Amino acid sequence: MKILILGIGNILMSDEGVGIRSIEELERRFRFPENVELLDGGTSGLELLSYISKRDYLIIIDSVKS
Repeated sequence: MKILILGIGNILMSDEGVGIRSIEELERRFRFPENVELLDGGTSGLELLSYISKRDYLIIIDSVKS
């Protein structure tokens, strides 16, 4: 199984750095098996489809200030 953990957001905006910071923290604290990829998706949109389409599972980390 190929798994992608995708952090989305913009660290320059005060309300949207959670996805990116989560990926950074996961990489710092844990080791993942080769079938798990962590990706800083930033503010990319359709460009991420090539990464997502190759996976069996997708975990997205994002936040919205409302």
